Amino acid sequence: MGPLSGVTLTFEFHTICSKPIFFIGRLTNDSCLGAGIALTQNMRGNIPIPEIPHGEDLWLMVLITSVRERRTQQGRVFCDAVARNTTGTLSLKIWGETLEVGKEIKPGLWGITGRLETFQDRSQFVVAEYRPITAEQYREHQFADPLLPKAYTFDIETLTLPDFRERIGPQLERLMRLGNMRLEQQQRYLEDIAAEEERCYQLGSLSAASGRILSIAVHVGPIPGLDFGELEQRSSEQVFGIDNDGNEQDEKKALQEFLEFMRTFDPDTDELVGHNIIGFDLPFIFQRCLVHCISARPFVNLGDYNVRGVFDTMRHWWLGDRRRVSLDDIAWALGIESSKTAEVEGSKVFDLYEAGRLDLIREYNLNDVRVTRKVYERMVSCFGR
Repeated sequence: MGPLSGVTLTFEFHTICSKPIFFIGRLTNDSCLGAGIALTQNMRGNIPIPEIPHGEDLWLMVLITSVRERRTQQGRVFCDAVARNTTGTLSLKIWGETLEVGKEIKPGLWGITGRLETFQDRSQFVVAEYRPITAEQYREHQFADPLLPKAYTFDIETLTLPDFRERIGPQLERLMRLGNMRLEQQQRYLEDIAAEEERCYQLGSLSAASGRILSIAVHVGPIPGLDFGELEQRSSEQVFGIDNDGNEQDEKKALQEFLEFMRTFDPDTDELVGHNIIGFDLPFIFQRCLVHCISARPFVNLGDYNVRGVFDTMRHWWLGDRRRVSLDDIAWALGIESSKTAEVEGSKVFDLYEAGRLDLIREYNLNDVRVTRKVYERMVSCFGR
């Protein structure tokens, strides 16, 4: 079905016993009404996204969350877009000819017509016509508020497992005996074996094989750079592992509650945000799930060079390169107040834990997330999406 000039898209809602069963989309050619001629085409609509059949003209009400202009190898202009409603997520393709007929399409609420087709083994809904709709119209047909895309900014704090201390001595002895210890470590080891064992023990918190998660702080808020007009989105904060009163929770329970909290995350529309989350936080979380025999599918595929659904501020600082930089250094360069204080910073988490100051660790974890969110907003504002 191609774009129709001078055509108005209207919807009728049919019920049986007060229950919705289907919709009919009516295309009426206004220019023909004066001559008593009406062009009417009935089509099904409001079909759950997973149940959309291939090749049938349909109409849908959706929230478009991203739009990107592209060209085919032959130079033909089109837009790739991602849309969602209460039933799922859908990839859209809008050809240049359709874009010339309609107004600019951007993230927001839209009524669309078209059909599901396959391109290079990938299903896409090819849009024939689109019209902006209101939040009231969306709610009337979807029976729910629009699902706005969310940015989940998070950070973890980790500790070394107590039992790991017993492995340090034999491991260091073996490294020394086999000649596999680095020169600088050999010097430290020969000068003070106990001090080197303690240093290695505390470094165990950097590996999920020798460390565990103490807390996970999460900020949920809107994705910067996306304006949905009348639709408002609230921000919230949550910490798993340490409660509001500073009491420690079981790691397995904290992981299960975190996974339940993230259950609605959609990598096609939402975003995971953090500093070095690709190299540390995300693998650590799911490695600890493995240790606890928690059945959990990872949120994203970290094997991709550009990981879909993830905004890693360390990667974006280097424009996608895999070099390192601390969050604190970026914050200082951007004039953002550091999360570190004289009393609390990452290297002091172990000592604070030993002193029973979990309340300070919890607040530090949240402050790290707040700083990361500010860096994220600045990067999107300056670099774009």
